[in-house]
Amino acid sequence: MKRLWIGLAVLVLVGLPLLAQQAPTVAVFISTLKNPYFVTLAEGARAAGKALGAQVVIYDGQDDAALQLSQVEDAIAAGVQAICINPAHTEALIPAVERANEVGVPVFSVDRDVLGGQRVCYIGTSNVLAAEQGAATFIRFLALAKRPLPWRIVILEGIPGASAAVEREQGFKNVLNPLIEGGAVEIVADLTAQFDRAEGYRVMSDILATTTDIDGVIAANDEMILGALEAIKAAGVPVGFPGGIILMGFDAIDDAVAAVRTGELVGTVAQAPYIQGYWGVEAAYRYLVEGWRPPEGTQVYEPTGALFIPTPVAVVTAENVDQVAQITKSPPPLPGTE
Repeated sequence: MKRLWIGLAVLVLVGLPLLAQQAPTVAVFISTLKNPYFVTLAEGARAAGKALGAQVVIYDGQDDAALQLSQVEDAIAAGVQAICINPAHTEALIPAVERANEVGVPVFSVDRDVLGGQRVCYIGTSNVLAAEQGAATFIRFLALAKRPLPWRIVILEGIPGASAAVEREQGFKNVLNPLIEGGAVEIVADLTAQFDRAEGYRVMSDILATTTDIDGVIAANDEMILGALEAIKAAGVPVGFPGGIILMGFDAIDDAVAAVRTGELVGTVAQAPYIQGYWGVEAAYRYLVEGWRPPEGTQVYEPTGALFIPTPVAVVTAENVDQVAQITKSPPPLPGTE
C-alpha cells in the first residue's frame, strides 16, 4: 500500500507539469491598450483563459502596425498555439496572418478583421449596422430638439484604413446621405480624429474656432466624442439635448456612459469588447482542444470574406443606461457550443 501511495504521488507530481504544458497558449494582439475599449477586450480574453484553463498572453501594439507585426513574429517563434488579433491596420497586418498560416498557427480576428491570410473566423461588431443605429438615434434627437433645418453637424472619423473606421463611416453615411441630399443635413466638417481623445479635443477646438453654429457631433468612437465634449465646454458653448450641441458616441466606455447619465451625450453605441475578447480566446481554445469550428450557416463578412460571428450591440440612451453591464459583460454561449 505504501508503494502504491508513493507511486500515485509521483504520478501526480509528474502529471501536474505535463498538464500545465498541455494548456494551450493563446497570444492576443491588441491594437492599443491606451484605449479603454481595448482594455476591456483584454479583460474578456484573460477571463476566458482563466475559466477554460488556457494560457493567455496579451500584447500591446500601441497603434503601430510594424510593432504589431514584429510581436506576432516573436510570439510564433516562442511557440504560441493560437493567435487572436485585433489589428492596428487591416492591410499592414496581412503578412502577420500569412506567417501564422505558414506554420499552422490558427488565427482569430477580433473587433477588426485583416484583409488577407486565412482566419478561422472574425469575431466582432457588425459596424455598419451598429453605426446606422447610432446615426438614426442621433437624428431622432435632433428632430426631437425641433432644430430648424438644415441641421449642421460634424462627423469625427477614426483611424484611416482601420476596418472599424471604414465601416462606421459607411453606416453613418447610409443614414445621413439621404438627408444631405434632401437638404435636411449640412456637414460642417468631416474629419479624422484618430480614435483618440486628445485628437478629438484638438480637431473640435479647431472647428469651433471657425464656427459655433453646430447642431450636433457624431463620432466613430467615444474617445473622440469625449474629447469633442471637453472642447465644446472649454469654448463655453452649450452642450446637450435639447438646447445645446447634441453629441453621439460609439463604444459605451465608462466615461461615455457616465456622460449619457448626465445628459452631456444623448447616446453611445454599446458594443461588447469584453465578449469579443472572451469569445476570441474561447474559440481558439475550443478549436485546439475540442475541434470547434464556426457552425454551419455562419455568415460571411463581405469586406474581407471571413466567417463572421457577430457580438451583441445596442444603442445606449438615458432610457436604458442602467442595462449596459448586462449587455456588454455577460458572455452568452459561443455559437456552435450551445
